Amino acid sequence: MYKTYTIGEMARILGVTAETIRYYERKKIIRPLHNEESGYRYYTTWDLHMIIRARCYLGFGFTIEETADILQKENIGEIDDVLSRQEEALEQKIMYQMNLLKKLRMNRTLIKDSKEQSHQLTLQMSPAMYRINTQVNYELILSKEEQREIGRMCEKVPFVFSTALFHKEDIEAGSTDFDFGIGIEEPFARLLNVQESEKIRFHPSRLCLYMCVPSRSSQFLTYHVLQPAFDYMREHSLQLGGDVVTQIVAMCRPEEEYFNWHNVWIPVE
Repeated sequence: MYKTYTIGEMARILGVTAETIRYYERKKIIRPLHNEESGYRYYTTWDLHMIIRARCYLGFGFTIEETADILQKENIGEIDDVLSRQEEALEQKIMYQMNLLKKLRMNRTLIKDSKEQSHQLTLQMSPAMYRINTQVNYELILSKEEQREIGRMCEKVPFVFSTALFHKEDIEAGSTDFDFGIGIEEPFARLLNVQESEKIRFHPSRLCLYMCVPSRSSQFLTYHVLQPAFDYMREHSLQLGGDVVTQIVAMCRPEEEYFNWHNVWIPVE
């Protein structure tokens, strides 16, 4: 017969509490020997390794109920099928997390630009992005359809960002109107199945003057913050080539006022 061990001995070997051992028993993962007279439970090395196997499955991301179900299967092919499905799920999670890390690093790069290049101008390609409006200037003007679209876009947080857009024709006409909305870069849009629609517009990558400008709630945002870029364009015989798009890379509200930082792409030709 197998040598038996007390719950305390088993807990010490596994580095867990006695209550954890009882938990595995309640979930029918192990079935210790029960002395009817003393009421004590005794465990064998089979229980030890069953708990180790259960913890492996838990480490793979299975719930305790799913783990118990796997451990009750007698067909190894069925076990492999369950593990195969979990492998696919883990791959998707890892892909999501890797893209999340990429997005965070991109955000940090843009913040670094805001710290080091405020009002400095460089020529570079803008990021391709999808964008939907939430407001004109500071007023929400949303139909129910637009609200649904924006709601679906907000589900993509943290991959989305706030973004302003100054229409080329408004700038040329001297109008201070602008649109505000939510955007997502093209690589993340593909990952999260965001596509162009009647309300969501695609902005392709193009050559732009790139600059970073701060904004605050006590001063309305207008295209006039881009004046250094317009001066540069005039000096170098460049023309405004399309709508100006910004990405907000950070926000704060230390006291009674909101602050944010825009990274700005101004198409030129």
